[in-house]
Amino acid sequence: VFFIVVMIASMGAVGFGTFGGSSGSTGAPIVNVETTPQPTSDAQQWPDGPPPVIDATTAHVATLTTSAGDIVIDLSTEAPAAVNSFAFLAVKNFYDGAAFFYVDQDYFAQTGDPTCTDDGERICSGLGGPGYTLAIEDSGLGHDEFVVVLAANSDGGPNVHGSQFRILYTADERLDGQETVFGTVREGASRDILTNLASFSVCSVSTAADCQEDLSAALIIEDVAVEAS
Repeated sequence: VFFIVVMIASMGAVGFGTFGGSSGSTGAPIVNVETTPQPTSDAQQWPDGPPPVIDATTAHVATLTTSAGDIVIDLSTEAPAAVNSFAFLAVKNFYDGAAFFYVDQDYFAQTGDPTCTDDGERICSGLGGPGYTLAIEDSGLGHDEFVVVLAANSDGGPNVHGSQFRILYTADERLDGQETVFGTVREGASRDILTNLASFSVCSVSTAADCQEDLSAALIIEDVAVEAS
């Protein structure tokens, strides 16, 4: 499945970023619209969607083991489909090796694209997914600092979410109701890891002047574990 990238001017939900910009800017990310999305047929794909793997109506916590330490996320019981999908992909090791391919301390850090991995086997497009999509869920959580949201794509249908997710640095209530907020990063060391990240964007996704040619400097997810809390 390939997704069309659009800018926030239309407030369209997209696979890579619905808002943000290069560090210090106030506009949308500068997306390289000439990039041809890399096929993800060689990545794990589940066109029938994720089967139930946890009781997502009970409290769970996710631990992202990264190249800079553990990021702990308290998952919302009010977004069961999103949380189950996240847990399913974690069980399948889908996120292992995934890079935070876009980081802007003014806006968000984004990851979860199977084309953006540390092995460099595919061109990082910012458009990859798991082969299925999910509908928006109202978890009751707003777009506050350090919440975790499923990034949205622009397929034009009622289901807009895939595997990609963003961690917000800045609250933005304009996006409430337009994508699913499914977790919150715990205070302390987990947030420190994110706060200490330098702004980063890979050139195949962004045309920013300071973009990187590869993902060698990116924060890498090594493992994701979801457990009842």
